Formats: sequence, C-alpha cells, structure tokens
Amino acid sequence: MKILVIDDDKTLTSMLSKFFNFQGHPTVVINDPWDGLDRIQKEHFDVILLDICMPEFSGEQIIKTLATNEVLQDQNIFIFSANLGNQFIIKDLLRRNGINGCLEKPIDLDELLSEISNTDYFPKIV
Repeated sequence: MKILVIDDDKTLTSMLSKFFNFQGHPTVVINDPWDGLDRIQKEHFDVILLDICMPEFSGEQIIKTLATNEVLQDQNIFIFSANLGNQFIIKDLLRRNGINGCLEKPIDLDELLSEISNTDYFPKIV
C-alpha cells in the first residue's frame, strides 16, 4: 500500500514515514500543502494522511479543491490536527466521500493503524 503524508511538521512526517516503511508500506512525505495537492492530483495513493491546520494553504482547502475538481470521492483521506476545536468543520469534512477518519495530534500510532486498517482500501496490519 502506498501512503502519502501531508503535514508541515517535519518531525511528525519523518516519524510516520519511518513507521510505515518499517511496516512495508512505501510512504511519500510532503511538508508543503501546495505540493501535496499537486501530488494527489497526479498520482494514486492508497491512503492519504492530511493535516487540517497548515499555514498559507490548509488541509481543509486541499479537500475543497479536490471536491471542486471532482476527485475527492476517489481518495482515502484521514485528517488530523493538533486543534480539533471547531467540531462543525470536522463534522462537515467527515460527511464528504473520500474522507474516512479524523485523528487528534499527537498521533497515537496504534490508533492510526486501527483507523486506516478499518477501510476497504488498506489491508489489515498485524
């Protein structure tokens, strides 16, 4: 399974990349949201882990752009953020086809594995 991680936190993306690569899942890390959007539109990923709160261009804006371009429904995106305070925005995003879960930072790797393993796109991880 091919995983894309989009987050401006380089420490987090490095940790997730090492973790998933160790599990045998090739992982692409992108710390710039604009580059992340471009990569989603050009390449298929089995799972996308997307930070909602990034400066200049947020994960929410990436999702809205994908929806406008009618490719959101073809994605398997899990959103996360250190601040999930605005539950209205989170609930709205989770109603969209293509958004399959939400996690709060700091990321618990066991919880992350449980979330993504419960989708049809990702094989069970042991």
